[in-house]
Amino acid sequence: MPDHPSPYPYPAPAPPSALNPFAVTALVTSLLCLAPLGLIFGIVGLVQISRKGQRGKGLAIAGISASGAVLLLAGIAVTVVDFRVWTPPVRAESGEVAERGWSSVDSIKVGDCFSPGTGAPGRDAPPLGANVELVPCDETHRGEAYATFTLSGYSAFPGRDRIATVARPRCGRLFLDYSMDPVAFGRLQTYFFHPDQRSWSAGKRTVVCWVARPGSGALDVSVRRDASNLDPAQLDFLSALKPLNAEAMLRPVKNPRQDLAGATAWAEEMAEAQAEAIRLLNGAELPGAEQPTEQLVAELEAGLPFWRQAAEASDAETFFGHLRSVDQRNGHKHAGQIRGLLGLPVSAPEPGRTFQGATAPARV
Repeated sequence: MPDHPSPYPYPAPAPPSALNPFAVTALVTSLLCLAPLGLIFGIVGLVQISRKGQRGKGLAIAGISASGAVLLLAGIAVTVVDFRVWTPPVRAESGEVAERGWSSVDSIKVGDCFSPGTGAPGRDAPPLGANVELVPCDETHRGEAYATFTLSGYSAFPGRDRIATVARPRCGRLFLDYSMDPVAFGRLQTYFFHPDQRSWSAGKRTVVCWVARPGSGALDVSVRRDASNLDPAQLDFLSALKPLNAEAMLRPVKNPRQDLAGATAWAEEMAEAQAEAIRLLNGAELPGAEQPTEQLVAELEAGLPFWRQAAEASDAETFFGHLRSVDQRNGHKHAGQIRGLLGLPVSAPEPGRTFQGATAPARV
């Protein structure tokens, strides 16, 4: 007799194939931004799925694709973005920068040496929110912060021009408190960072004064040189020339042909500064340098009337004529002799020719 008929007219369906665990893991790790692991798990999953006939091929491919995209974007970012900005500087217990690192412009402290992240000193230097690399001052750098002060007396943002009018002379004079013999470091120019409208609204009022070589020159030493670095005779000599050098830093930016009033006002200030320098030199004790000091005083006294005449010039050509007379009596030779006798660097420009004027290259 025939067997009883099966209750099923067709063969029973085969059980579903297993889901590959690596395919699932590949997708999960890629979504968790663990791209390298997602890529590895996805490849292993595809190999096992092909060999064992498992399910999850779509998951593995999705994991590989997502991980690959993340790795590609990371590779592009490495070539475009400077990740050093995320490495902060290391400071010693004294507060000095011991190891270079990146920080924001408004974190700069007095005495910090730094290089802007982009640009060089000038009006196209670091903008609002820019980063600077703080470095030890005995390593190559572009600038050094030497003073800060707070803008006060303004209920509203005073504007870039007004800030420059205040900051330029103040930064100029403050520098000679920080570095009493700046000519020992070659030609320098003062600059300052200042708040703009946006940062002013955020409560920022600080101006940061800093110094650098004009153009693309670099420094590899701190320009700080105060009384603690000088002997009494050196201090007397540099203090005597300080009024003259301080006023020379404030030479008007505009040519006398553009702004005769500004030029003559500056000449009047230079006359007062030169008279003060003569008075201080006469009272200075400079052992071994008495004779060149007398000669320097004599030349400065001979040049003083021409500063006063320049202050009264009625036109630019007359002004320039008086300045040429001043230059012929600048005392440069005798100042160099005094510096050599006192143990100061002798490659110094003539008195009153130490600096270029300050500019305002950036806002913070």
